[in-house]
Amino acid sequence: MASTSTNKQPAMIDRPLLSSTLVTVASGQSFATSLIPTAVGNATYVADVDSALVDNSISGAYIDEIWFRYTKERNIFLDATPASVGTYAQTGTTAVVVTLANHNLKVGQKVYLDYTSGTAVDEIATVTAVTSGTFTVTSAGTLTTTGNVNVYPPIDFCFYLVQTNSVTNTNQFFPIFTVSIPATFEFQSYSLTLNEVLPLINHPVPHAGSNFGSGNNEVSPKTRGLVLQRGQALCCAISGTTALTNGFYVCMQGGYY
Repeated sequence: MASTSTNKQPAMIDRPLLSSTLVTVASGQSFATSLIPTAVGNATYVADVDSALVDNSISGAYIDEIWFRYTKERNIFLDATPASVGTYAQTGTTAVVVTLANHNLKVGQKVYLDYTSGTAVDEIATVTAVTSGTFTVTSAGTLTTTGNVNVYPPIDFCFYLVQTNSVTNTNQFFPIFTVSIPATFEFQSYSLTLNEVLPLINHPVPHAGSNFGSGNNEVSPKTRGLVLQRGQALCCAISGTTALTNGFYVCMQGGYY
């Protein structure tokens, strides 16, 4: 069924929404300080539902899926940012304690560790404990060694709802969710639907399949996504003060109604 200004019916077939936008811009500060960008140019528009209010044929859009695609195809780690340089110590166990100021890592996250001195072997490891200036991982081997290490932590993104096609003040950015993508090879394509980052919604289009947590939830997942009204847009920014060396494409699929 067509989507017009009179019937306003969901129309995935005749009014599709598919986009891919390269995101490299940093928000200007760590998300540990604030999610809000420090300047109006410190976020990238990734979706626009007639924010200029010039198309009377639509009243909004629904987004079924958002996924990230790294700008390269890598086989070990993602070189999206320069490494953070720290020190490490391993004392006869598999536990490695890495000292790195302001790391903002969380238990359960994956990091790539490029050991540049000592006898430790480069590895992808999972964080098991954190303090404000250190984090601990479980190494694949038992060693007694210390040295320097290049740390490739996850890349943090924030999505913002905006109500204009031209942001003039940072108070016009309204955070709606964040996503943290590990800088390891298996996450160079990252679905916000399958990873249950997108919020739950009352979807305007009935979907077959099962809810998340069921045996076939990856076949036809439902109940997650975004519904945007006409005049709104989505922006995205990376945590920190430095733009990505190599960016991610933010890809979206949905439709207008």
